[in-house]
Amino acid sequence: MRHPRSRTLAASAALTALALGALTAPSASAADSTLTIEAPGAVAVDPHSTAPDHGSNSTRVHLDLALSNAPTNATGKVTVDLAPLQGIASVSVLSPTCTTAGQVLTCDAMSMYGGRQGLDLFLYAPDAAKAAGSSAVLHTTAVFNGATASADTEVTLGGSNLVGEEIPVNRSLQPGDTWTPELKVTNQGQLPASQLYLTFVGGMEISFLSQFSNCQYATEGDIQICTVHTAVEPGETVTLSPISFKIGSDAYYSYEDVNVTTTAPDPSGWPGHHFVPGQSSAELTVVGKPDGSTPNGVIDFGRGNYLSLQAVVPNTADFAATGSWAPEAGKQQGKLTVGMVNNGPASIDWRSGSLPARVRVELPAQAGVLQKPDDCNRTSTDPAVNTFDCTTTPYIKNGYRASFDFTVRADPAAKLSAVVTLPSLGEDNQESGKPWDHDKSNDVVTVALGGEASTGTPSPQPSPSTGTGPGGADPSASPSPAASASSAAPTATATPSASTGGTGGTGNLASTGGGQGAGTVAGLGLGAVALGGGVLLAARRRKAGAQQ
Repeated sequence: MRHPRSRTLAASAALTALALGALTAPSASAADSTLTIEAPGAVAVDPHSTAPDHGSNSTRVHLDLALSNAPTNATGKVTVDLAPLQGIASVSVLSPTCTTAGQVLTCDAMSMYGGRQGLDLFLYAPDAAKAAGSSAVLHTTAVFNGATASADTEVTLGGSNLVGEEIPVNRSLQPGDTWTPELKVTNQGQLPASQLYLTFVGGMEISFLSQFSNCQYATEGDIQICTVHTAVEPGETVTLSPISFKIGSDAYYSYEDVNVTTTAPDPSGWPGHHFVPGQSSAELTVVGKPDGSTPNGVIDFGRGNYLSLQAVVPNTADFAATGSWAPEAGKQQGKLTVGMVNNGPASIDWRSGSLPARVRVELPAQAGVLQKPDDCNRTSTDPAVNTFDCTTTPYIKNGYRASFDFTVRADPAAKLSAVVTLPSLGEDNQESGKPWDHDKSNDVVTVALGGEASTGTPSPQPSPSTGTGPGGADPSASPSPAASASSAAPTATATPSASTGGTGGTGNLASTGGGQGAGTVAGLGLGAVALGGGVLLAARRRKAGAQQ
């Protein structure tokens, strides 16, 4: 089970800001400049934070200053009134231009280039803190090039912190089974959370089965947003109504990502997806308490509110290497096509971004490579052999097929041949041995590069299986989803290319064949899900390419 992600208070504050702008007071200066300050409308300070680490322990308040009609290098001053924050928050900054005198923080002689400047204030709990729930206004003023502006940010000591309870990896499921895990959420904060928003994002071959009237369902993928209008007090643990998931027939390593927030996710975080409400006649998903609380404005720290349901399923997939040779008439060269196919039934998907298989082709030194695909790179250092590794995808679904075209110079009289293999990395980025593939007889093919067209001949070689269980190195031990995003859909598109002379050239990219499983979310490459109280990053790197 991967550890829940830690979130900075800065992320929570930015996402739950009541308003991200401050009205400015325009100045009738000679330059007719207008200054604005953009700041979060509200932030929360953790009573357990300490002085200052300028990181996840403190709350970051980012001030974004903008000056219209700015000279090349405008100078100015930013002033922060600290008096109202006594007992609620202490403030520090990293800028060398800032000093504190009494209850006033002044950043003097600040330079502004291109009409923009930013300033970060770091807030942490004071030594003599007031009771949780106490609040005050952080007032900032600025003067640049004769123009003035101000901004107010409400600062509250304490907040809620909804944390999902970790669920052990399920290793007892079979393809087609239904799984109903117990989902629990604890408020580890100091203030009550007035409601819960649960976002479910389906991973490989797992789908949300339950129907609830207080959930929204994406029509283009397995995404659900459920709203529970029930308060969760500090220290309280609540259990959701039973929610069922279906394990798909292609399952091998299946997962469902769950994010819990106190603010509503923005459906626009999934471009191209549309959400429809659950049937009004369906039951509510509840937490064993009355439904009907109203928002209380408490900010959630967003630490540990991400969890993942993971199932390692004893399924198999047959990866087969492919290769063919088409000589050009009257020439000592031709097109060498190498690739692979997943004959299923399982789809193999690595969240870490490692490749369950890549296509490797080895040619003797006498075979000159005139043109290679863009997705294939030379890896050999031995001058006696030309070795190229071709990139596939972290998601190799049932029916996946990839091919790569090389233009190769080969003397038919030399009776040369190419060998195609399928090296594999596990989630731990170590050689996996493809433990899901029980038929190694087609993992290696030899292609004759003679004067006649030929197809690869299987050359069985032993490939030891490593690790334990169906995934070799345990796929459930992979790192948490990476913090980056891609909008590429998991089903690749066809991009044919020609293999002509030269040293560069473009080649066929790897492609996936067939349709996506019911539990797969289209559009989640390393899918970023914008949420009101946090950001859910489903770590899925898809690489689109060409179909054979």
